[in-house]
Amino acid sequence: MRTRLQRTFSLLLLVVLSASAGAIGTLALIRPSSPTLSSQAAPTAGSVTVTTPTRVLPAPSPTPRSPAPTAIPTAQPAAVGSEGSFIERFDGAPAKPQAWNPPHWDVAVHSRDVDTWPQLEPMQASHGPACEPPPATHRVTAYEDTVYLCRDHLMTAINAEGYAVIYLTPNQLVDFSRREAVISWEMSTFRSSGRDWVDVWITPFEDNLQLPLEIDVDLSGPPRNAVHVRMDFNTNRFLATVYRNFVGTPLDVSGWEGYDAFLKPDMSRRDSFELRISQNRLRFGMPNYRYNWIDSPLPALGWSQGVVQLGHHSYNPTKDCTTPCGPNSWHWDNVQISPTVPFTMLKADRRIANPNTTQTVTFTGPSPANAFLRFSGIGGALEVSTDGGKTWKAATLQRQDPTFNKEEHFKSYWMPIAPGVRQVQFRGKDWYGGSWYVRDIALWAK
Repeated sequence: MRTRLQRTFSLLLLVVLSASAGAIGTLALIRPSSPTLSSQAAPTAGSVTVTTPTRVLPAPSPTPRSPAPTAIPTAQPAAVGSEGSFIERFDGAPAKPQAWNPPHWDVAVHSRDVDTWPQLEPMQASHGPACEPPPATHRVTAYEDTVYLCRDHLMTAINAEGYAVIYLTPNQLVDFSRREAVISWEMSTFRSSGRDWVDVWITPFEDNLQLPLEIDVDLSGPPRNAVHVRMDFNTNRFLATVYRNFVGTPLDVSGWEGYDAFLKPDMSRRDSFELRISQNRLRFGMPNYRYNWIDSPLPALGWSQGVVQLGHHSYNPTKDCTTPCGPNSWHWDNVQISPTVPFTMLKADRRIANPNTTQTVTFTGPSPANAFLRFSGIGGALEVSTDGGKTWKAATLQRQDPTFNKEEHFKSYWMPIAPGVRQVQFRGKDWYGGSWYVRDIALWAK
């Protein structure tokens, strides 16, 4: 009798373990029915709102190694509902890598060294010249080519011996005022250098910086108030910090291992990452592996809606390597935010303004009420005219930590602008490294 019971119990245990492994080994991609998005056919409404998932597609199965002892179960993903949800699927199968810069995303690309402003340092970016799959590559040197579509997903690829960054910002505020909000995306896990990393910022609308950076190598420092989740420099784990009045407070870490401890990093497979935020808690991890790096109480923020920025950073990626390494291409797909509050984003007709190109930009529409002019710039005494050069106003810096206010840093500008403005002119004075320079110009209104 005892032997029969043991056999029965063993059989039941085997069935349960097999079912669990199958559930963990399959990723579900929820693809609502919405118009295909590409840089050739952008949606006129400036956002993609979906209400009902229509089909579930299995992704390539991940290959977990051994579960980490610090793994913490993650709650089920939030339903994509009518409360105000956003999804970007990056659909498009162009014949070659296609630059991506739609009207409802702010795409800001920066490189620190002056000699890289006309053209970036070259790199071999993922996918071939005809979008052949990895390990095929193609050469990237133009700013416009650092963010591109191939095979129904998005890539970011940038290289800098000094420092460089790409920030992708949708025209959607994540809203955690009434319930827990979810920001999720699918991303490749292969990483070619510890000095090439990704992060996400959540910042109140009035505090947003076009180019935030918490380390003092360049740019504007951290926002006045924000929540920041970033990949560690030399390990494939993530850390989180809350900023209040420019002072950062690290959140407790739940998982200390990099994702390479429980999966095999892959440049072709895209795994799910998920950030959950409420007014009193933050959780970030990889739900399909039941692993969280952060599951921590939040201090009182004083705000409950925020701009979402996805970042890709390159900081001399060939340095401090024990094996050959270099700049990485990150593959992105299915960015989802729920619930959301959309805001107006009107982009300029050109990326830069300086004395050697043009000083006037035209927007896709007139500025609405309560609009702000948003751009990054360098140089002395930058000024703005909204009446064809008849009158000029000093450009207004966004509030930033004065520690980072250095002449050689690009800075984030944020200034109110009257309704009905379609064109803006810029002028300025040279700085010690060259002429004044303004770029990635847009009008934002909430």
